[in-house]
Amino acid sequence: MFADQLTARFAVVPAGENPPVPALVTPSVRQALDAKLGDTVPLALSGASLSVRLVGEVKAVPGTADTGGGLLLDLPAATDWLIRQQASTRPTPEWWLHTDGAGHAAVADAVAELPGVTVLDRREVAATAARDPYWLAARTGLLAAALGSVLLALVGLAVDVWATTRHRVAEFAVLHTLGAGPRLLARALLAEQTFLAGIGVTVGLLVGAGVGATMAPLVILTPAAGRPVPEPALTLPWTPIGLTALGLFLAALTASATIATGVRQRVAAVQLRIGGER
Repeated sequence: MFADQLTARFAVVPAGENPPVPALVTPSVRQALDAKLGDTVPLALSGASLSVRLVGEVKAVPGTADTGGGLLLDLPAATDWLIRQQASTRPTPEWWLHTDGAGHAAVADAVAELPGVTVLDRREVAATAARDPYWLAARTGLLAAALGSVLLALVGLAVDVWATTRHRVAEFAVLHTLGAGPRLLARALLAEQTFLAGIGVTVGLLVGAGVGATMAPLVILTPAAGRPVPEPALTLPWTPIGLTALGLFLAALTASATIATGVRQRVAAVQLRIGGER
């Protein structure tokens, strides 16, 4: 003779108040809930009705690019609420780990050895994306455009210095006649070109930074040609940028100095030409 005995489960939970769980919400989810910040709303979570208080708003949540909305809960507070209310917890299917640069590889290897765990390494994904042929082609094109811009800037600086000197050589001849020496004229030419080159390099840096901030996020897409979440962060490598700007500035000064060394011959030729016309 067999008899089934009913089993009973008991849980001891701490006493006290059970406040709503703080949460961050995206605008689309907040509009769907018809709530505003500071409101407390019920949230269905794996068969449990969780009391959630909206404490802040975020533009997007990673991993929700397809749905366009998401909600971030305070995990310790949500666990305490479930234990107090239903004496149970819910499994966490995904964990986000933050590591420093030195221990990143060790942490990734250690987590990969855990059974039943799939590791998605953002640095490894970024390295794989950097080897993508489409990205390599785009990066090569942008590099070629940058080198072309530098070459065009060098040609423009040289032509500007030459044209300015040719245009003002008659003025230099008059100043030389009035008593200005060749060294004074050369220093004046160098000071003028230094000022103009400094303004040109500064404006070029500002325009380049603006173009980079506008265009760079638009060419960074996910493998599905969607917008990545979070949005790409613009970082400017100031060392190569500064070296390029300094090189252009020195190139302008070199061209000015080269032309300034021959200002005496140019002024003398103009003075003879003026005398011949008279």
